[in-house]
Amino acid sequence: MKIAQITPYFLPHNGGMEMYVYNLSRSLIDDGHTVEVITANVPEGRRFEVMDGIFVRRLRCIGEPLRNPLVPSIFLLLKNLKKFDVIHIHNLYSFTALTFLLLKRFCKVPIVLTHHGQLMFGEPMKDMCVRLYEKSAKGVVLGSVDKTVALSESDAQHVTHRGDAPADRHASAARGSVVAIPNGYDGRKFRPMDAGRCREELDLPPDRKVLLNVGRLYGAVKGHKYLIEAISTVVEEREDVLCVIVGAGRLHKTLEDQIHSLGLEDYVMLAGGRPHDEIPTWLNACDLFVLPSLSEGNPTVMFEAFGCGKPFVGTSVGGVPEVVTSEEYGLLVNPGDSGGLAETILEALEKDWDRRAIRAFSERYTWENVSREIVRVYGQVRGARS
Repeated sequence: MKIAQITPYFLPHNGGMEMYVYNLSRSLIDDGHTVEVITANVPEGRRFEVMDGIFVRRLRCIGEPLRNPLVPSIFLLLKNLKKFDVIHIHNLYSFTALTFLLLKRFCKVPIVLTHHGQLMFGEPMKDMCVRLYEKSAKGVVLGSVDKTVALSESDAQHVTHRGDAPADRHASAARGSVVAIPNGYDGRKFRPMDAGRCREELDLPPDRKVLLNVGRLYGAVKGHKYLIEAISTVVEEREDVLCVIVGAGRLHKTLEDQIHSLGLEDYVMLAGGRPHDEIPTWLNACDLFVLPSLSEGNPTVMFEAFGCGKPFVGTSVGGVPEVVTSEEYGLLVNPGDSGGLAETILEALEKDWDRRAIRAFSERYTWENVSREIVRVYGQVRGARS
């Protein structure tokens, strides 16, 4: 098959959706399919390039309101898109999602949408804009695609009618048009490695319990504030802890000030942004991975941590509790509860984890397995159109 992946952002712009599109594209190519990624030119770079066998077409971005690249030149590609067997668009809340009606009318190519989770900024005005979109354009967008892939059952329910509740034509899609397929990870890159060597490479202390968080510092939704508050409680019980936050973004100074105000300079380290190829080293260097998000879809980095055999402490949001169904792999806490997060971190640090069992559990989420399910969806929408 010849498949177009249309996504607001793509590598080297770092994020879970970007890695999802990259890993899916690589897996599809490994299986003999042809893939082209169409994305915004953010950050600015070459208009065309081949990245690990993936042809990438970057369109001029004229603005990024609410972290949403505006790329009107996509309308000039309608003739070119007719050549594909499937068009796979990512992010229900993107500008490109609004092109669905034209794609459906002029291209007559099956369209698949991956819904990457409910959008939440953690900021009242921005979240109000999201809710307005959900009450207006969202239902039209969902009705314009042949199949929607949700990363979790909770997200599938979010875009479908629930039970006998009255249908809201602005908010829902037919249940038969939605399928839940979890996120995945690259099991070749994210695998157990020697923790001591990884710490030495990263200049991390060998005698501390290292807690790791990986995520962009772009908004309150990732819960970094609550993680730092929790560490202030954790260090009252034990002083051998170092919390490392890997990520870059506009909240860096705010978090730096919070760390200083709580006197946690010796216990919390802002490591800044790191290339994705370096993340396996950080994960293998830690004792525990912590994700305190207020909202998630099905976070890629959670699966990557499991792939490295690392236990997980996170919040019970999105698809996370559908994956972490056993305390053999991780512990969950309510979002926004720094006290509960501190207690759970302390519990996890005392627990005797079976890291081989965690790695074995993760293997069901490798991209080889996930992409097979997505290819089946491609086959269904093509069959329905023929």
